[in-house]
Amino acid sequence: MRILDRYLAREFLRLFVFSLAIFLALAAIVDLFDRLSRFLDVSGIVVIQYYFHRLPWFGFQVMPIAVLLAALFSLGRMTRQNELLAMKMGHLSFLRIIVPLLVLSLVVSLAALILGESIIPQMNERALNAYRVKVQKVSPFQRTKDNDIWYRAKGNRFLHISLLEVASGNIRGLTIFELSPDFRLLRRVDAKEARWQGGRWWLRDGEVSWTRPNGSYRVDPFTNLTLDLEEKPTDFAQVVREAEEMSSAELREYIERLGKSGVNSMRYQVDLAAKGSTAFMSLVMALIGIAFALRTGTRGVMAWTGACVVVAICYSILNSFSIALGRGGVLPPVVAAWLPNVLFSAAALSSVLTVKS
Repeated sequence: MRILDRYLAREFLRLFVFSLAIFLALAAIVDLFDRLSRFLDVSGIVVIQYYFHRLPWFGFQVMPIAVLLAALFSLGRMTRQNELLAMKMGHLSFLRIIVPLLVLSLVVSLAALILGESIIPQMNERALNAYRVKVQKVSPFQRTKDNDIWYRAKGNRFLHISLLEVASGNIRGLTIFELSPDFRLLRRVDAKEARWQGGRWWLRDGEVSWTRPNGSYRVDPFTNLTLDLEEKPTDFAQVVREAEEMSSAELREYIERLGKSGVNSMRYQVDLAAKGSTAFMSLVMALIGIAFALRTGTRGVMAWTGACVVVAICYSILNSFSIALGRGGVLPPVVAAWLPNVLFSAAALSSVLTVKS
């Protein structure tokens, strides 16, 4: 059986590598034409650097299509040339025959998952940073929100920052609202300036408003005041980043930071769940390709290629719709991310199991 498994694996890998190279080149060309008008104003070195760092992401995106076509054409050719019939005559079930293809598809999915958590986010960040700064001419400092910041700190505190200088650790215009567990205002601190120095916050020129037990207020002005606040200047700055620029660990930390700031993080929660489901899309596409390949018959694999492509498009539409429902709060993030995979895997596997022996 090892000879047969090697034969099936070789045919699959040959078509997979060929398809991956073709679709990788197509993705880069389409992206190049989409950005061509902006690339005309920069040097060729910048363009080369951008695509060098961007290619892993393109590969991650087209892997499922490459797996789909590899499974469809490799197994479909064997069906057309009666090689599968010969295997069946050797008392092999269809499930046993497709095991090498499923194992390789699983390996591709695991490789995509590992790359998506290590190399790809780093390469994406470098590519997008270079594009924003060198092509779009956006200052790197403009990617950080440095004014009109609302932040929920530890200890049930809400901060409003008029202007934040991240590099120097200075704040211009700081207001702190300290609330009780039932959200009654206990104390308000207003300061014209705040400075991060020696691991502490130093406030200057402001006043502290206290709420007395009888409901009245007391105002105490101050020239200098030390504030016990754990957050650093970098914690207040909300860096604008895309999910594709972060690993799952970084994305979880980003979601937690957004939550503390009172910002709705549902979109990023769905993106976090989608990282795993997107990686395993290759296994789903393999099942779809196998299901169609086993039904090609002697008419040739091209007779079912169109239908297979239609199914892949339907998967893409359902995936986009499900993600949109998740971001809108209609579906839980995990359900929104994995629903298309579960539905199409079940349908494809059911189709494989019902193929006549």
